[in-house]
Formats: sequence, structure tokens, C-alpha cells
Amino acid sequence: MNIEKLAKHLKEFTQDEIEIITECDCKTELERLLNEDKIVFEYGLYKYKEEKPKQEFIICTKQMTNCQIITIDAAINYFLENYVKNNCKLNTYRRYRRMLKYYISPFFKNKNLNDITCNDIQEFYYFCKGRNLPSKVLKNTLALLNQMIKYFQNFGIIARTCNFQVRRLSDKTNFTLDRIIMEA
Repeated sequence: MNIEKLAKHLKEFTQDEIEIITECDCKTELERLLNEDKIVFEYGLYKYKEEKPKQEFIICTKQMTNCQIITIDAAINYFLENYVKNNCKLNTYRRYRRMLKYYISPFFKNKNLNDITCNDIQEFYYFCKGRNLPSKVLKNTLALLNQMIKYFQNFGIIARTCNFQVRRLSDKTNFTLDRIIMEA
């Protein structure tokens, strides 16, 4: 039996309790978990130590500005869970998740959200065109990326260095780079 999983499930236990459950001598396994700092022994009880979640944000201060470094995948997950899930219908959530996962995340995989520039948006446009995305999908993907960037900018998590707009299509079959307005 996996003593570590059992300890994680029980949270607090005595050696006798865990030996009754497992029907074996667990002393050596408990010592190993103690040595690996996965459990602690306090006041006659073994306690499982919860692992701290991996830090996704780093807060840097430069003079009077706060800049938080957030990976694109962490930003996507946060945006989906805290904005889209709470404000959109299930089908919209699924469509946004698909666009973020298959189009936006692969291109910006090695970038932090606050490092994205208007030049990156133009390169992303050409990347999507190279994948032969239909005009409507390309427009919607760029609009979703803009929405996500604005979401984090409005909360002050990232600086307002990347500003762009995606114009609505007047001719549904014609979508070119000049329909994206880059702001300085």
C-alpha cells in the first residue's frame, strides 16, 4: 500500500492508526517520509505537509510601477477560469478555450504576457494566415487575444504597452493586416 497517498488523504494520524489501516509495519516508510520532509511529527501525531503550489506570478517593482510577470499559459488559465467561465455561456467558453489552446498558446508559448508587443501581434497574424485560418476565425482569435490582454491591463497586472484593436469586417471574405489598428 502507498503510505504517502494514505498520509495525504488522512492529513493527521498516529502510527497505530496507519498500521491498522494498512495491516503492516509502517515505521520505516514513515521515517522515509519524515526524512523527505513530506510529513512532520507534532504532539504525537504525524501530519502530512501540503506542497505549495508553483508560483505563477513574480512581482517586480521599478521606481513607481509594478510589473507582474505571468506566463501565457498561466494567463490563459486565469482568464478562462476567472472571466470567461463567469461571464460567458458554456459554448462560448469552449470556443474561447479552443482558440486559446490551438492558436494563441502555441505561438506565444515562450513569452510572458507582459512581453507581447504590437510587432508580436503582426507576426501572430502572419502565423495564423500561414495556417490558412478562415477570415472570421482569424478575426475572432485576434479579438480574443486583445480581450485577454485588456483584461490583465485593466487589473494593472501588465503594462499598457501592447494596444491594438480588431475592426469588424465589412466584407466577410476580406481580412488583412490593415484591419488591425496598432496604438503607440
